[in-house]
Amino acid sequence: MIEFVSNTKFAPSNPKAEEFGEPLHLQRGHKSATTQPTYEEISAKLNSAEQRVEALLNQYPVKQGALLEVLWVIQSELGWVPKESVRWAAKMCDCSPAHAWGVATFYTMYKHAPTGRFLLQFCQNICCHITGAEDIIQIAEKKLGIKTGETTKDNLFSIVRVECLGACGNGPVMLVNDDFATDVAGGELAMPPNVGLNEERLDKIISWCKERAEKIQQEPKKDPLGGITGAVHGEPQSLDFAPPPPALGVKATPVDSGVSIVWKIAPEVTSLAVERKNGSKWEAIGSPGVKDKEFIDANGKAGCEYRVIATSGARVAKPSAEAKS
Repeated sequence: MIEFVSNTKFAPSNPKAEEFGEPLHLQRGHKSATTQPTYEEISAKLNSAEQRVEALLNQYPVKQGALLEVLWVIQSELGWVPKESVRWAAKMCDCSPAHAWGVATFYTMYKHAPTGRFLLQFCQNICCHITGAEDIIQIAEKKLGIKTGETTKDNLFSIVRVECLGACGNGPVMLVNDDFATDVAGGELAMPPNVGLNEERLDKIISWCKERAEKIQQEPKKDPLGGITGAVHGEPQSLDFAPPPPALGVKATPVDSGVSIVWKIAPEVTSLAVERKNGSKWEAIGSPGVKDKEFIDANGKAGCEYRVIATSGARVAKPSAEAKS
């Protein structure tokens, strides 16, 4: 029922069903109104992404399930999510435009207004506020010559205020695009433990951004979720994505028939391997079934060391803790 309701297509005779609210540039902290492009103006880029979107849709039993990912693809192509692109996403995902608009405007990581190359998102919530966020924001505005919600004339920086970023121990903190940044370390943006923003570190971050703009003409496309699905959303997951948990509770006990090895595994494990240490190397000695609770090493004896390797499909877990007989 939930799937049916959320996927309902409104009748064309109901004009309200085909319209969505005004752009959320004000709600998202952008002061200037955004001119919405027509479909014709963005169709070329949307069409170029169609192959990626089709690959995404094939990974979901219901097309609507890919809506979040399709919106990410749009943002990676256009730099933001205009209203006509939401209609396009709704059509691709076989859901109503009103539903797609509700999803696109619910999640704050979707941009409803163009921004500069480096979007500085300053946390203004309580932990950052009491450690000086307001002072840092005012310093940033003064240094860049813009107010919160504005973009510099060279289209390099935009400043917005956001709520809690979940890095309270580093307050005050900000994101530069999708990366936490309270300092620059080793030539890269960084957020060292317990290190918050101050004027000196803010200067370093701004300088880093300017130097990067000189060296790299265009910001490379990046997965906003940290590389889980590859360089761009819509690519197949890598084989080592989310490996299964390792076997736990491994014990090796001498018995009359050799050495008994027991373990506990997660339900997603599809195969097991028991290894015995031979000098400095590990050698596989057996492959018990995932429903087995015990493996007997007929050639084992007291003093032998064992470990268990769990596998889920093509993903291999870390070796279990070593157990000495």
